[in-house]
Amino acid sequence: MFILNYGGQELMNHGLHFFKVSYNGLWYAAPLHTQKLLLFIMQRGTINTVLVCGRIFVASLEGFASLTSTAVSYFTVIYSTR
Repeated sequence: MFILNYGGQELMNHGLHFFKVSYNGLWYAAPLHTQKLLLFIMQRGTINTVLVCGRIFVASLEGFASLTSTAVSYFTVIYSTR
């Protein structure tokens, strides 16, 4: 469970890093045709890249923490009702 969520977090971090590198580069010094292509890439980079599991759960370390917290809460309730 942790490995899947860690992979999703790495994908998110890579997408953000790609946007920052393309934006902070010397794109304005490139030829006009290349500038137009880089603008499309930067525009796509504003959308977060995420890994969705089963169309329900976004895989990230934050999701792993909430999933673990919820599981512990459920097990605590089940244990207290015994």
